[in-house]
Amino acid sequence: MIAKELRHYFLFFGLSALFILTSCEDKDIIVQSLFDLAGAPLEYDDSQATKFINVAAATIEVSKNKPENRAKIRQTIIHTMEENPETELILFGETILGCWYEDENPHAYQLEVAETIPGPSTNSIAQLADSLNIYVGFGISELKEGNLFNSQVIINPDGDIEAIYRKFTMTKEDKESGFTPAEKIPENVKTVTINDIKLGMLVCADVRSYWLANQLVGKEVEVILHSLAALSPEFPIDAISRQFNAWVVFANRYGGCGDLKYSGNTFISDPAGNIRISGGGEEVVLTYRIGVR
Repeated sequence: MIAKELRHYFLFFGLSALFILTSCEDKDIIVQSLFDLAGAPLEYDDSQATKFINVAAATIEVSKNKPENRAKIRQTIIHTMEENPETELILFGETILGCWYEDENPHAYQLEVAETIPGPSTNSIAQLADSLNIYVGFGISELKEGNLFNSQVIINPDGDIEAIYRKFTMTKEDKESGFTPAEKIPENVKTVTINDIKLGMLVCADVRSYWLANQLVGKEVEVILHSLAALSPEFPIDAISRQFNAWVVFANRYGGCGDLKYSGNTFISDPAGNIRISGGGEEVVLTYRIGVR
């Protein structure tokens, strides 16, 4: 029994070291060992919260067909509001109008599904946001002045574009897809305020940016809207919430698109890293009333 436990400890230490060593290639990268993902439980007491927002994290399965995906986003919004009419904001995953990465011809594919903002898809979702009186956030391949950006857009209940955030941290797949990294200047760090709660915008790998973390913490964001396309499993705690000292709404994707298969890991976590509600292994919409002290 002791030998077995020692093997587990050595494996854990080894994986932690490997995680650290392979995460130090960029000066702007936040290094998190596996200890961060299995830390001691902490408590966040929101019993005395004074500000509230009802949010939904939507994880859907998409195909390479943009019109089908746009229709699915609309139907998911409609169904969510029918089931949970108190919802004030619904967030979808990264580049959710199509595949995040298409392995055969990634750049040509992203150009095919990309749109300007405003454009056909944001206009379609804006009409729905206006009629249902809801904020909608989703990831989109954006065309702007000849550049291709991996963006997140927030549409407000009046059907207007509230904010556009463009991804800074490019993965290998982002680069192969032809995405241009946003310039790291404070003006490109985006927040929105709803019910006197400040929400920061984030796309996938930007969570690893030390520069961006400092910017968002400096802005005293209280909720992070995190759109992503992640293959990662659920961990006991959310280190991202602890990193930003904020609630995190984690909207992903499920199923296959190209060669990648997504588990659909989705959750909403509090500033102490506790997973308040989670789902995965299927399409899911998680709803939660966030309370901020």
